[in-house]
Amino acid sequence: MTKTERTLSSKGIRPTQMRSKIYKYLKRKTYADSLNEMQKVFLKKSKSNKTANKTTFYRTMKLFEEKNIVHQIDDGTAVAKYALSDENISDLHMHFHCTVCGKTICLPDRISKQNLPDDYEINDVNLVLKGVCKNCSKK
Repeated sequence: MTKTERTLSSKGIRPTQMRSKIYKYLKRKTYADSLNEMQKVFLKKSKSNKTANKTTFYRTMKLFEEKNIVHQIDDGTAVAKYALSDENISDLHMHFHCTVCGKTICLPDRISKQNLPDDYEINDVNLVLKGVCKNCSKK
């Protein structure tokens, strides 16, 4: 069993070929990607099987989100983006959106629950810092 298959299985997901491919793709990405951009990579222009591939793709992404393998990011561009979730740490973290290249990345620092008043519980966080990334600032 491969590392990808073990990771998916540990989350209660049967590691099919499409699921494994999507997971590996997201693992290699250094920034969040929209469903539309991912579709371009995974969905072939085959007319005979286009609907099945599209359905499988969307179901896989929905399953990954439900099982906390990926998280959705609203970076203010009106297009939801997805990034792989950290396996060991909760997804309470900030993101950075480059206003030049349009890429959105997860920042490594986590949001502390210690500053929250007693009896308050965080369910979701959406903090996006906007500016120019290091690659765009060099240009």
